[in-house]
Amino acid sequence: MEKRPFDGLIFRLGGGYNAFVLKPLEQASFAEDARSLRRLQFTRFTDNFVLIWGSPPAGFDWFDDTQWHVIEANAEMLVGNAQAGRVRGICFDPESYDFSLWDYAKQPKAKAHTFAEYRAMVRERGAQLMRAFEKPMPGATILTFFHVSRFDRFAILSETELAQKLATESWGLMPDFFVGMLESASPNARFIDGNESSYYYTSREQYFRAYHAMRQRALGLVPPELREKYERQVQAGQALYVDHDFALRQPNTGHYLSYRMTPEERAKWFEHNTYWALYTTDEFVWCYSERMNWWKDQTPPGLEAAIVSARQKIAEGKPLGFEIEPLIAAAEKR
Repeated sequence: MEKRPFDGLIFRLGGGYNAFVLKPLEQASFAEDARSLRRLQFTRFTDNFVLIWGSPPAGFDWFDDTQWHVIEANAEMLVGNAQAGRVRGICFDPESYDFSLWDYAKQPKAKAHTFAEYRAMVRERGAQLMRAFEKPMPGATILTFFHVSRFDRFAILSETELAQKLATESWGLMPDFFVGMLESASPNARFIDGNESSYYYTSREQYFRAYHAMRQRALGLVPPELREKYERQVQAGQALYVDHDFALRQPNTGHYLSYRMTPEERAKWFEHNTYWALYTTDEFVWCYSERMNWWKDQTPPGLEAAIVSARQKIAEGKPLGFEIEPLIAAAEKR
């Protein structure tokens, strides 16, 4: 894998990866992880991240201290076991796959607690999780697939208007969780918003707008007393989605724009996205796929060459050298 055009990978531990399972993880389950990680001798991959899910089952309750103590212990255990791999940071996936974690209306005690009370509790839990992450990894770097980047449209609202909007949003509790994490983070900790929405970009303008949103507009979502800390400790990232750009997404592959492109056009689109993602990130761009395999050399034609070309142009300070808009417009007409 170190021959690939990357600087690291995101991996999950075999003994467990979901801190929010509501039952204690067993240290014995990570014995093989420890052996494997200690044997790995990375030379080029200096930026590896351990993946940790935040996806509880049905029955989760933000106000249940007993449940939360389990989550904190699980988080600490996962990060602690990953240290054998000399990881750069933690990739925290906030997407809830089994329970609507961030939707106020679907919380089991929504009738007993106001939205404001939930916001306060969620903020406290975010602070507790960050402290658990930093116990085995002081000054941790936390890469999320998204956090503030999802709420750009709310950045200029008043506090009253923001509360009204978030109360009805399926992700409405997430901003306060991140605020809690930021609030309790040590001065050396860093947060990277991975901006998963950039999966679908078709112009360089979208990357510049997203960067500005994460670095500047997002301050409107952060309490005034934390804005200076946000500016110091939060970075903008970008994302790439191979399946989307190379006509691999399932089901209904024909629904996506890349289906109407030639293999050469798909590679060109991916080079464009890689170049502008790298141009507009503070440090990290992450690449995701489900329907191909880097490890087994099962990759779409032109994919690796597109990444190599984009990285080289960025490293040498060269322009991309082509416009993508005509290609996108032609594909949309087909």
